[in-house]
Amino acid sequence: MPPGEERNDRLVTIALVVIVLLSIASFVYVSIPTSKEQNGAQEESSHGETEQGFTLTIVYDNSSVSYTLDSIKSMDSTSGYGGYKKKSGAVVGPDLYRGVDIFTLLSYFDLPDNFTLCVVGSDGYQLNYTWDEINGRIPIYNETGAEIGSGNVTMIVAYEKNNESLGEDEGPLRIAFVSEEGYITSSKLWARSVSSLEIKV
Repeated sequence: MPPGEERNDRLVTIALVVIVLLSIASFVYVSIPTSKEQNGAQEESSHGETEQGFTLTIVYDNSSVSYTLDSIKSMDSTSGYGGYKKKSGAVVGPDLYRGVDIFTLLSYFDLPDNFTLCVVGSDGYQLNYTWDEINGRIPIYNETGAEIGSGNVTMIVAYEKNNESLGEDEGPLRIAFVSEEGYITSSKLWARSVSSLEIKV
């Protein structure tokens, strides 16, 4: 083969190899998602698993019962307006909450005439409620934060706020105090991200 033709064959072969390599690189670049896309998919999957696999456990004496979020939503619901006053004096709400009255949720057990309730958050934070607080006999405030007496509000385990599921910063369940009037109550009584309840005598 003449030297010129041999050189031309080598150039054609090199060109073909370069084209094939560029094609492979382009395919790999297009097929592999960016790290942001990967993180987004993982976050969505994690959020979905949190909602789908969530259970609320209620403990009394040596017995316990667990409810999924769907089973809680299938119970008789209670709606009302409520908001809370922060330690700083700032008022949040009132907003429309929907959930289950605390006594409806605890009705699986033969409840004593008087008890306290320990609410535990997903982060391990615990909040104890007295009998009066469970029954909604607590100080109430108007929308400016001024105390206006002791109100008859309802303690609920809420799963909706303003007709939408609670966000990750509050839910999927939270303790809320509601009424038709939309009274404001103390923020120290509102517990977020509730994971379990323990009835104590």
